[in-house]
Amino acid sequence: MGKHTKQTMLFKDFSNKKVEVDFDGGEITSDAGILFLRETESQTGIIDTVCKVLNDKRNPSYVKHNIRQLLSQRVFQIAAGYEDGNDCNELRNDPIYKISCDSEQALASQPTTCRFENSISRGTLYRIARALVDAFIASYDKAPPAIILDIDDTAAPVYGGQQLSLFNAYHGCHCYMPIHIYEGHSGRLISTILRPGKRPGGKEIVSILKRIIGHIRKRWPHVAILLRGDGHYSCPEVFDYCAENNLKYVFGFRSYPTVMRKAAALC
Repeated sequence: MGKHTKQTMLFKDFSNKKVEVDFDGGEITSDAGILFLRETESQTGIIDTVCKVLNDKRNPSYVKHNIRQLLSQRVFQIAAGYEDGNDCNELRNDPIYKISCDSEQALASQPTTCRFENSISRGTLYRIARALVDAFIASYDKAPPAIILDIDDTAAPVYGGQQLSLFNAYHGCHCYMPIHIYEGHSGRLISTILRPGKRPGGKEIVSILKRIIGHIRKRWPHVAILLRGDGHYSCPEVFDYCAENNLKYVFGFRSYPTVMRKAAALC
């Protein structure tokens, strides 16, 4: 058998102090900040809220990671900048991620994560968006007198052949264009809707607003609502919806004569 010796004197002394180096420090990580994110999430309970609307259709005999662990792993990795599924293979043994996902064993690999993401149906996406609205409402002890709905979309670039990803000339890339809605006073997320990589039309915007505002007013029937968005949300369908549902609004104006005339008629 070979004889192994451990060298500990690799560097010269510093200020009459011995400098020793060894490799017995145990497991280390470069993402310790995830622990703070884990504590924040534990106070909001948003991951548990979303998990309740996810259906687990897997055969229990082959399940090693429950839905909460899969969702937590994906959320925390994306938050740390590891958005690719392939990153799971490198990070599944990272001690911080295992702690954050309440797992003593290695976390999910890339194939397991891929199957999990592809198991989400369109109906499940709707339930997730609604669960986010419920979490927003639950964050208040009582109904506020008024809220501001800031609505906007943003480009989420893709790097493969993902379904419904489209080339967007304005952003110069293939992407999704999810719509984000925040509360203007507090900055709290109300909901996010994943959608193809193109700007939404008037009918699509109204269909989203109907569901979200209708759900809010079921819980807060007397809350005053101000809708705020940029120019491509100023379209006749949105103006009609606001007028019919007692909604105040502030939009940028596009230079389309039809839109300008419609807005002037409603003012």
